[in-house]
Amino acid sequence: MKAKLSSPDHEESEYKSSPFSEWSQWITRSLKSFTSPSQSLRTRVEIQSEQIAALSHQLGKEKKRTAQLNLLAELSHQLDAQLDQFVAAQLAVNTLQRALECKHVAIFENEIERLEFSIMSLAGNFLPTGYRQSASQGLLGRTLRLRKTQVANDTELDPDFIQPETSHTLSAFAVPLVYHGHVKAILEVGDDKVNAFSSHDVHLAEMVATELLRAWERSSYHQRLTNLIKAGISLSPLLEPQGTIKGVATIARETLQARFTFVTMLDQEGSFSRTAFSGNAPRLLNSLNKNPIDDTTIQAALYAYEAFRVRDIRKYSKASHIEIDHNGLRSLLAIPIRLHRLSIGAILAFGKQGEIFFSENDESLASLLSSQAANAIESTWLYQELRNTLSTTTQLYNLSVDIIKAEELQQAVFHIAETSTKVANASVAGIVLFTKDGQIEAEVEVDESGAHSGTHHPMDLIQQTLQSGQTVHVTPDQVSATICFPLQTPLRKYGALWLEVPKIRDYFSRHASNMQTLANQAILALERSILLAESQQQAKAIELAYDELELSYDRTLAALMSALDARDHETEGHSTRVSKLTCLLGIELGLDAISLKALERGSLLHDIGKIGISDTILLKPASLTKDEFEIMHMHPDIGARIVDGIPFLQDTLPVIRYHQERWNGSGYPVGLSGKDIPLFARIFAIADAFDALISDRPYRNRIPVRDAMAYLKEQAGILFDPEIVSAFEQMLEKNNLEELGQ
Repeated sequence: MKAKLSSPDHEESEYKSSPFSEWSQWITRSLKSFTSPSQSLRTRVEIQSEQIAALSHQLGKEKKRTAQLNLLAELSHQLDAQLDQFVAAQLAVNTLQRALECKHVAIFENEIERLEFSIMSLAGNFLPTGYRQSASQGLLGRTLRLRKTQVANDTELDPDFIQPETSHTLSAFAVPLVYHGHVKAILEVGDDKVNAFSSHDVHLAEMVATELLRAWERSSYHQRLTNLIKAGISLSPLLEPQGTIKGVATIARETLQARFTFVTMLDQEGSFSRTAFSGNAPRLLNSLNKNPIDDTTIQAALYAYEAFRVRDIRKYSKASHIEIDHNGLRSLLAIPIRLHRLSIGAILAFGKQGEIFFSENDESLASLLSSQAANAIESTWLYQELRNTLSTTTQLYNLSVDIIKAEELQQAVFHIAETSTKVANASVAGIVLFTKDGQIEAEVEVDESGAHSGTHHPMDLIQQTLQSGQTVHVTPDQVSATICFPLQTPLRKYGALWLEVPKIRDYFSRHASNMQTLANQAILALERSILLAESQQQAKAIELAYDELELSYDRTLAALMSALDARDHETEGHSTRVSKLTCLLGIELGLDAISLKALERGSLLHDIGKIGISDTILLKPASLTKDEFEIMHMHPDIGARIVDGIPFLQDTLPVIRYHQERWNGSGYPVGLSGKDIPLFARIFAIADAFDALISDRPYRNRIPVRDAMAYLKEQAGILFDPEIVSAFEQMLEKNNLEELGQ
């Protein structure tokens, strides 16, 4: 059956409505043309050529789009890495220029402070290095104002377009990179032909801009998180409260990219004690410093459970009293500092640098920042408490020495009163002593003007104390309190010690022990002073009391180090064991009693510097990083600084500072070698290593004593003093310490 030929109009209609692909349509049309007797061979060839050309053009366009999408996918993969913002921007412009085959692609950074655009990255040399443009002019200015893509198909007809001197651009479009409502940068694409870009090209550029913004956000967050972690480690060695909160203010400003930060911290009594700031905003600082105790903004941050953001503090009811220096400070990120579920401080960050508002990323970083600040403040408190305890112990020790040396009773009384003001932080201290018949035998009063004869002794309170034999305290006003301690023994009532102290929360619970110790010490010392001339036996009793007091100091030191050891369950009890072992080795080497006492105390306190090392490093279950090792290596110097200035602990410094030095010079912190290492440190190093080897650790079991001794002998002349290693081996045999390994 002969095929029926269709008219050209019918053929065109059939072509447009055909469900087949263009290739199928071309084949159908070709077959029809061969069966049409009305067309010449030349006409059929021309039609086929046109169809092939159209399909080739369409195929070329599809190939170009495929290539563009492949380039975009490749760029997206590259931007997944944590790249610097400028590197990511350069990758983006290079990729987009290849994809669009245009003359130039550039990214202009929006510098809000200067109201200018500056070149951030460039593909194609159409602008000079360092080019800048006003943010209110040109195609870029229009894009900034409207915050959406602007197209100039013919730049000569666009009144806003600024033609660069170094090139001639005839068509261009600009895409804003909007981040949290703020135009962070503008992507500009240009060519030297009119109508060079299609809607598909513009869409492709907008996709690149979106990918670039995401990459910038990821990179910025990752970099700020890394910097915050590093900065948090640096806070750990800061042992002074003011230095700690100043560091917190600086780190907060850098991490949150804030224009101004303000930090306030409560003391351990719950009162505002210190503030610090970072940045330049004098009017804002003055507003916050006027009355921080009752400041509603600070209170809101302090007692919040988590960080919160305020877009505009001018509209925030709790900040109505705050004056800001300029509009760039109007946004607020408030961060509570909480320790063990209690509020101990707050961080206020004002004004996002280069942007308008703080973001969710800033809020998430605030949580880690708060935790690091709390840990740093707690370390500072622990250090201060330890320092105060050691200071009190030293003062009590010196008092006992001074009283024993005192030749007159009045001199002993003065020493007690003077030490009382220091130990109890008292504004006034006084002592009244009576003879057996009730006459005043000695008295003194010490206040800010010095020591003098007392004219304000609370005699009624003193008599009440002597009659009851108990400590009595009264509160004459809301500011101070008077405490009176009886100075008595079972055989005699000597008198009373009284103090005027500040009336603050937890004062008595914190100072009662020290004050009672002071009173007890005063009783013993005064009794010795009074009865020394009457009885040599009494003098011997006082000497025994002195020995007991010295023993109490050693017990105090041992308790302190046991508490420090308890931070790390891996080494709990290590200080006590190694102290005993070191003393045995000292005896083997023939050290005298004074040297043995210094060696014992130094061994107890050898790791006291670890109080200044953060738990995140000290108790880290994994291997330490290089930076963390450097911080850990600071603990001998931290320990030496803690003990330095405490007279009765000066002889312990060689052990505390140099116990990590090694015979071959491979130790730290100084790298001493051989006999340049102090003798006490060389002795301790061997006992320390031995105890570590024969003790269980989570990562290994202890080894037998013989194996531990074999290791020491193997390292003699390398890590350890060979002569002391030999003495240690002899000491083991004499003391039958083989059972330590069982």
